[in-house]
Amino acid sequence: MDKEQAREELDRIHAIIKDGIADTMDIYGVNRSIGQLYATLYLSDDPMNLNELRDELGMSKGSMSIGVRKLLDENIIHRVYRKGERKDLYEAEQDFFQFFTSFFTRRWERERDVNMAAIKEAVPSYKALIENEEVPEEIQAEASFTLDKIHSSLAYYEFLDMLVTQFRTGNLAKELVERYKDANK
Repeated sequence: MDKEQAREELDRIHAIIKDGIADTMDIYGVNRSIGQLYATLYLSDDPMNLNELRDELGMSKGSMSIGVRKLLDENIIHRVYRKGERKDLYEAEQDFFQFFTSFFTRRWERERDVNMAAIKEAVPSYKALIENEEVPEEIQAEASFTLDKIHSSLAYYEFLDMLVTQFRTGNLAKELVERYKDANK
């Protein structure tokens, strides 16, 4: 196999991995093209600038900038400095445990924040319906039933807080990895 054939085969294999990563990120709500962007950086030996990424992926510069910003916000790519380089360079987070922690803890926090804001807004209104003697009993009963459901859901949001804290400190992830390694010796 000559160098050109070997390069083509390596690029074909890289494409399989890139598609797998992009499909996985799509499952979790990240646009597939942004997944391709992450995968390209992940497989690259060196940090890349926007022009290199654009050439590699065939994306517009605008799409590329949006994708890079999203991945930076997610803390799954990083801006790096190279002496003498004038353009911003980017590299992917190589540690999938860190990737997981950054990616999912942000989503868990968002879920908690969105739902807790809704609960804080709704609870006083449910209570007002329940306490208002002019509201029909059927409506009061439904409001009371729903309020009880909401109160029981608060334990889940406390769990999310604990989960985020444990993942951010690294305690839970380290413990799970050690258990896995011990079980698979």
